[in-house]
Amino acid sequence: MKGSQSVYRAIAVLRGVARHHHTGVTVTALCDELDLTLATTHRLLQVLLSENILTIDPYSKKYHLGLELYSLGNAAHDFAVREHLVIHLKNLKKLSGETVLLFVRSGADSLCLQRIDGETAIPSLTLTEGSRRPLGVGAGGLALLAAQSNRFVEKILRSNVKFYGDYFDAPVDEIRRWVDDSRRRGFSFNDGRLKTGVRAVGMTVGPPSEPPVAAVSLATNEARMTEERRIELERLLKAQFESHDWSLLRLNDQIYGG
Repeated sequence: MKGSQSVYRAIAVLRGVARHHHTGVTVTALCDELDLTLATTHRLLQVLLSENILTIDPYSKKYHLGLELYSLGNAAHDFAVREHLVIHLKNLKKLSGETVLLFVRSGADSLCLQRIDGETAIPSLTLTEGSRRPLGVGAGGLALLAAQSNRFVEKILRSNVKFYGDYFDAPVDEIRRWVDDSRRRGFSFNDGRLKTGVRAVGMTVGPPSEPPVAAVSLATNEARMTEERRIELERLLKAQFESHDWSLLRLNDQIYGG
């Protein structure tokens, strides 16, 4: 019965996190909500984290549903995207030597589907597969936000304004300017505004004249991201996807009901 009790408690913790999926929830809040001790809740959270059922944001210390659970539910289309683009991601890593990240939009967040580490280690890059961040955070999240309509952008800014402080110190008007700059350039740029100090460029990808399928970013450390390097990485991103055949992904959309 003791083993069964642990299973029931783990399910309760999972449901508790699910109720706060988009905003995230702290371990203390879960303890209060589920009437469990801190030690028990923390132990169960660590097991769920180790299996990628949950993920934790290293800045806010809030828990979200993880990529493994996402894959067991309604994420067939997103995984089709990852499999469809993986050859391009590997090519970008080979050509640039930098860390490559793939994101999709999930509600008001960006969800990291793939991380391929480059030749240079970036210890401060905490993003892993399954990590979620509010749209507008990081090069990938900013690219996805900038690709949306003005009305949607305003909705997201209102929804996420309370979370942005966990990542950078910037007013909403400044984030709007980042969106405008990304649209004008066709690329997003994380210039070190995040508390990690990582530098990255990103862009959305997908069939022409349609909403973006995903966003891809190339991340590096501060010392390597000169203006010349930024331009070169933008060129590599654009060249990798400009002649891509999206017909197979459209077929996947039909299969998975996307």
